[in-house]
Amino acid sequence: MKKEIIGKMAFGMVVLLVLPVYVFAAGGGGGGSSSSGLGFGSRDSVNILANQDYSQKFSLKNGTRYNLKINVEGNATVAFGSLSFQLEEGDNFIDLNGNNLADINFNLINIKGKVANIRIVNEKDVKDMPGAGKKISENTAEEEKQDEAKLKCGNLGTLKERISCRLDLEEEDQEEELELYYLPEECRVLSGSERGICVARYKSVQTCWKFPIGDERVSCAKRSMNLATIQEEKEVCNKLTGENKSVCVRELKNKVYSLVKWHFYDLEERAEDFMARGLVDKAVVADFIEKTEQNKAKFNEAKAIDDRKNIILAVREDWKDFTDATKENLRG
Repeated sequence: MKKEIIGKMAFGMVVLLVLPVYVFAAGGGGGGSSSSGLGFGSRDSVNILANQDYSQKFSLKNGTRYNLKINVEGNATVAFGSLSFQLEEGDNFIDLNGNNLADINFNLINIKGKVANIRIVNEKDVKDMPGAGKKISENTAEEEKQDEAKLKCGNLGTLKERISCRLDLEEEDQEEELELYYLPEECRVLSGSERGICVARYKSVQTCWKFPIGDERVSCAKRSMNLATIQEEKEVCNKLTGENKSVCVRELKNKVYSLVKWHFYDLEERAEDFMARGLVDKAVVADFIEKTEQNKAKFNEAKAIDDRKNIILAVREDWKDFTDATKENLRG
């Protein structure tokens, strides 16, 4: 039975992969912006000497950028995105997405006068968050409310309004919006740890847009999901027994489903790129993205393999309609 389930999932992936993904293959997708300033890159930690008024952009490994500001006067106060906290000597763990896992650690080594020696560490799966809650300022919740009030698009009432508004933003305004409140539409209906996991999944693939359309970009997405080939994953699961095998199959299913939805996301980004290059009107792009987001929601709610396969086919048809409209626009 387990082999049959995995086989059906593999078939669903085959259906997805025959999407006309190479139509208008020239040009990169939107969504991934080049970073400047400090960041982890291939490193897991960065050492800085912060003076009295230190200010810099800081990029996580997934490409998400934050405004980092450090003020040093007897103690060191950090503003990182919408968070504000005072460093204590030693570890200062921070949870950036509310999933109770530490994403970053501001390790204060020492302060001498108006210079702080700080080691910024990329963290992973630190569940206890020792003392982090105490270090974030009491004003953080109010600051987050103030930041949310500054949003141009994220707090609009309907999906169509948010999409249309975001497509009107200049690149700099888009980046500012994301720094204030990063919440992909798929994650909006979730709460607690589920929302945090969803947001983290979207953040993890942001660096993939730097790759051209095709195998390199898909491979990048798979790496972010720790997904090898389906055949390799199946072989690993089939070597297990009992509960271990059940867990392996369930995790493989979730990885496959995540990759399916990433393909949907990839098409949305490419549609935006067509608009940026003047190949299609905003209204056509907004309509396609709205339909695709609705299909993501349906995909999450679907219970049967055949239902998910039909949703994949619907997205495929929507993409064909979109590219046909683009071609018609070029001919006109």
